[in-house]
Amino acid sequence: MVRTPTLLDILRLVPSNDLTRAAKALGLSPATLMKRIEKFESALGFRLVDTASKALKPGEAGRLMIDHASRIFSQARDLTRDLEELAGLQAPEIVFGTDMFAAELPLGVALGRMASVNSRLRVRAVLGDFDELARAVMAGRLEFAIADSTSAERHPTRLAIEPVAEHRVFFFARQGHPLTSGTDLSLETILVFPLVASRIPQRIAVHVAKSMPLAKVDRDTGDLSPSLMLDSFSVAKAAVLAGDAIGLAPLTAIEAELRSGKVALVPFDAPWLHMSYGLFYLRKRTLSRAAQLFVTQLRQVETALQVREQRAVSRTNLKAKGKSKAKGKGRRSTVRTRRKVAKTAKRRAGVRQGG
Repeated sequence: MVRTPTLLDILRLVPSNDLTRAAKALGLSPATLMKRIEKFESALGFRLVDTASKALKPGEAGRLMIDHASRIFSQARDLTRDLEELAGLQAPEIVFGTDMFAAELPLGVALGRMASVNSRLRVRAVLGDFDELARAVMAGRLEFAIADSTSAERHPTRLAIEPVAEHRVFFFARQGHPLTSGTDLSLETILVFPLVASRIPQRIAVHVAKSMPLAKVDRDTGDLSPSLMLDSFSVAKAAVLAGDAIGLAPLTAIEAELRSGKVALVPFDAPWLHMSYGLFYLRKRTLSRAAQLFVTQLRQVETALQVREQRAVSRTNLKAKGKSKAKGKGRRSTVRTRRKVAKTAKRRAGVRQGG
């Protein structure tokens, strides 16, 4: 349908940066679209886009107006949504993203409580790594994300971040794994085995990469892609249980497996081994009423989770376990572990060469 573009049309079309594509979307020729934009600019009294190029590039005044108009339209949409929810005309709905650790810890409980209070609640949660989720939030595909805040911190002018919690993480392996019989293992010894995890943020990657053979580190961000990069924690646990790979997780995420003896912690601890996750969303948008209620529930669940985790960590106390053993026995145990690791590494190398 051929029509004169409105300011809302321009807001939608400018990001494409393609005059021909924008004109086609409105059923116009590029020349006709530019004439109508010029007419629109004449009424405003200043130029919105650069007419000298074939791209839709806003000038300084255009960028300022588009930024303010985007914020106004977004707030108007949010107001309409909240009023409809309040009046019962629309079922409350939240579309958000989460990484695998946040998904494993408090999200299920928080959503279950919300669904019990309001049976009309509709939720769609997207699982991904923290970098993918930050891009999806900035693109407007997600209202917000609950994940490691590393990537969001790279966009301070576009994303608002509300810290939620920090959790220590530990290496774990199947029961009977060569690493579980030693004490005070080095990172180099541990990372002989393939690591199963999601994308690893730079603050952890800077330590891990030094000890990981053939580490794949993103040049732009410093994030690390482990040997087996998975976004599903249930799949990651299955991979650990089925072979020699090692996993990385908060204690509460593997509490049941630790108690049943299916997995064991690898004796290694470091102050930099922790996840820091938060809530992040576009600065120019306000969270829906449903999203705000969800965040309130999330923080309540997280408070109880932190208490449980502190108790689990105190029971584990990896460093104390290592020191409580006799020095001679500890040395013999470490030597035996290194021999096992060396044999396993040699066997794995042989398999690769044979393949």
